[in-house]
Amino acid sequence: MARATNAASQQSVMSVVRWYFDEGRVEGVPFYCDATRIGAFAVEPNELTEGTDAGLFRLFVALAMYQALRDVVIMRQQRSLPRASMRVVADVATVKRSISRHACPTFASVEAFEGGCDVAKNGDDIDCGTCPGAACHVKDATRAFNRMGDMGKLPTSAWLRIWRGGGVKALLDAVRREEQSPTKRAVLLVERFAAVHRVGRKLATMFVSALSTPALAPGLTPWFPEIDGNELVVVDTNVARAVDALCAPGGVKTYDARERWVLEQASRLDLRAFGSDLPAYSPRLLQEALYAFCSKSNRVARGDACAGRGAPCAACAPTLCPFALVVATSRAQHVGEQSTS
Repeated sequence: MARATNAASQQSVMSVVRWYFDEGRVEGVPFYCDATRIGAFAVEPNELTEGTDAGLFRLFVALAMYQALRDVVIMRQQRSLPRASMRVVADVATVKRSISRHACPTFASVEAFEGGCDVAKNGDDIDCGTCPGAACHVKDATRAFNRMGDMGKLPTSAWLRIWRGGGVKALLDAVRREEQSPTKRAVLLVERFAAVHRVGRKLATMFVSALSTPALAPGLTPWFPEIDGNELVVVDTNVARAVDALCAPGGVKTYDARERWVLEQASRLDLRAFGSDLPAYSPRLLQEALYAFCSKSNRVARGDACAGRGAPCAACAPTLCPFALVVATSRAQHVGEQSTS
């Protein structure tokens, strides 16, 4: 039984990867460089290739917004925000200037800020106990994000932890000195960026891998090859659902366990079969394929042909396909209604 389950899982993985490279992979610039998709948050490609602090800060904040809600909802919010609001949260010069000009004592250090800033959102009311009633860029950021009560702290935390002083260049230099392996350097960078307030492992992995996995954004990964993100894995809701559906029953459902499963499955593939420009081994690309395949809202937004099918297509992995699952559920409900009528 275990062998049959394993074989079926491998077949599903292969179907998903084939779908991704045949039709699911988005061509052109990545979404975070496309103003038609994310508005003023879009980063100019040359800012990425040059690795400027301004471009990387905007990318970091833009990607950090992708939490708790579907991608299409976040993109809609990003498109709706005017450039002035974007600057409040994602323009490194604006954040730096706002910190230097404010008298709040919590801006003195990252420890003071993350431990002492008590800006909170209560309905439409945004204020703090340290400087109540005073204008503040953290309050403005909280208003712009319009999300969790303390999410407005994220840009200032990022500045104090990473961009202040030598910025990202200094961090990269330190990581290069500390670790010789490009893949382990990527892991170290994830740890550093994950420490930023309201970011964490998943979002930090998105950011680091975006800059160090060439197949995700050809020509726009300035950290590669000194930093290699191919072995990173972003475990979001879609990937977690896919792994849980395919792994052996009773498997541990943690970030680490799901990451290990993706790493193991990736070791059984040679991605060069799908393109001569691809690496043989890339858990990050396998994870991206699972994410793209399982995200119903993103596929619908792209006009995916499967959204209108009445039955799974011939190349489908029905255990994972969001459209096949809808069809199966609808049929089950129909049968249930007939049996009770």
